[in-house]
Amino acid sequence: MRENIIDHRLVGKAIKVYVLGRDDPIEGVIDEVSKYEIGLSVSNKPYIIFRHAILYVTLSETELHGYSQEELEDTVLTSDLIGCELEIHLINGQKIEGRLMKLSRYEIGVLSKGKGLVVPKSSISYIVILG
Repeated sequence: MRENIIDHRLVGKAIKVYVLGRDDPIEGVIDEVSKYEIGLSVSNKPYIIFRHAILYVTLSETELHGYSQEELEDTVLTSDLIGCELEIHLINGQKIEGRLMKLSRYEIGVLSKGKGLVVPKSSISYIVILG
């Protein structure tokens, strides 16, 4: 089972990372990924983003193509909910609405307003299933 949606397959892709404590996103190209960090090239400067500080990441909608069918143990949010509309409430008070597309151990992939979003589960307070 994959632990993260943002993994080595996205190296070279442009993303926007919204982090705790910063209003504007960090935009860059993924250089490296590890279990706990993402390396970005931002205006020719290397950034290391710690996954625990990420609220969510926007990327091309096509990067969330296909449905995830991975089974997760000991979770309520399972692949049975793929395709459902969700209302995601983040720990900073923000709310995101979209369709659940992918699941991994630590992240969920959502299509929202024509963008692909990857939201770390650690940034989620609660989720309302809309349909």
